[in-house]
Amino acid sequence: MQQPRSGRRRPRALAALAILVVFASLLCAPGQAAAKPPPVNPTDNQISAAQQRKIDTANEVGRLSAQTAQMQTRLDRLTADQQLAEQKLALALSRLAAAKIAATQALKNVTTARKAAEKAQRDFVGYLQASYTSGDVGGTTGTLLTAHDPNVLLESGALHDYQASHQVSAIGNLERATVARSNADAAARNAVALQAALTHAADVAKDRAIAALEAGKRQKAQLESALAAKRTLLHQRQLELATYNNQRAQFVAYQQEQARIAAARAAELERRRQEAIAAAAARAAAAAAAAAAADAANSNDGGGGGGGGSYVPPGPTGNWTPAAGRRAADRALQWLGTPYSFAAGNASGPTYGVCTNDAGFNDCHVFGFDCSGLVMYAWAQFPFVHFAATQYLQGSVHPDVSSLMPGDLVFWSGDGTVNGIGHVAIYIGGGNVVQAPQSGDIVRITPLDQVESGYYGATRPLT
Repeated sequence: MQQPRSGRRRPRALAALAILVVFASLLCAPGQAAAKPPPVNPTDNQISAAQQRKIDTANEVGRLSAQTAQMQTRLDRLTADQQLAEQKLALALSRLAAAKIAATQALKNVTTARKAAEKAQRDFVGYLQASYTSGDVGGTTGTLLTAHDPNVLLESGALHDYQASHQVSAIGNLERATVARSNADAAARNAVALQAALTHAADVAKDRAIAALEAGKRQKAQLESALAAKRTLLHQRQLELATYNNQRAQFVAYQQEQARIAAARAAELERRRQEAIAAAAARAAAAAAAAAAADAANSNDGGGGGGGGSYVPPGPTGNWTPAAGRRAADRALQWLGTPYSFAAGNASGPTYGVCTNDAGFNDCHVFGFDCSGLVMYAWAQFPFVHFAATQYLQGSVHPDVSSLMPGDLVFWSGDGTVNGIGHVAIYIGGGNVVQAPQSGDIVRITPLDQVESGYYGATRPLT
């Protein structure tokens, strides 16, 4: 009586064994090209440090450029000061020359006045001598000596006429010549002394202006030398950053190519697996039908047995299927290299994020995804909330790491609770996830055990 039941189990066991054999043949299929080694991938710290070095050097170049411009303005002003000082010195020298000419003329005037005074004095003295010693009776002196009453002659004004016409004139000429000589001498001395003092002051001012200009030129030369060195350093650091960015771009392109290859390979495996499952199911159904016919024949012969029925392979729970999970993983992989942007992304694709003061990231200007926004796009055919902790509750099956399948969501919590979940990634197979890590980073493939600490668990969506 037991033989028929064991006979019914044998077709199902053979079908399962056939599926395993097919999977083994797929996994061990010959002719698969070995993956080429990945290009150099600089670390985020290297790129960030190079970016900061470039920014710091650019700031130094800007500061030195501003100082050089300010020094040039100062040099222009010092040049103008020097030119003005030279003009003032030229004016002072011209005035000194004029003062010396005036002094020379004054000295000539003094000499002329002195000669005039001396002549007037000689004329007066000579006249007196001639008048009193010549015995000229016809003159005033003779009149005085022969007059019966000299007082009458004096009162008559003749003496006054003489003084007015001779003595007073000579004395006046002498006095005027003496004063003119004194004034001319003083004016010459004062003019020369004043202009000499002004010329000395102008000469000192000119020397100071030239010294200041030369010092400014030396400072500018030092600034220009420092600026040239900083510009050279900036070029080197720009080249360093460009090299890192190029290496990262090549690595991202490599990841995308590997993801495409993996997706194509997975799709092919999935197709062949489904074909194997369908073929095995058909064989199992045929075997089950044969067994049922045998049971029916045995039953007609009076045999009994526990109720049987055809074998039905287990199907997906809820809306989840392996194909849906694979599609979700592949959708996320389409955005490798897209910038991370805080609170960005939805079921339609990337969006602009939200600016925060934390670390100064301006994500409102960045078009991309955050971690939960990438999940929303991956599972776009179903309504997901833009919140990692809520996404953990989007399925009732929470597989362990060894049971993960493509499309499963994996979570990290800061305090070990659901409410503490702060990051989510999408499992793509082979121990890897695709994730949007943090501001300043990009959507990338990362080994699951290298994402971050605080792994919380996984969810199989729509189960």
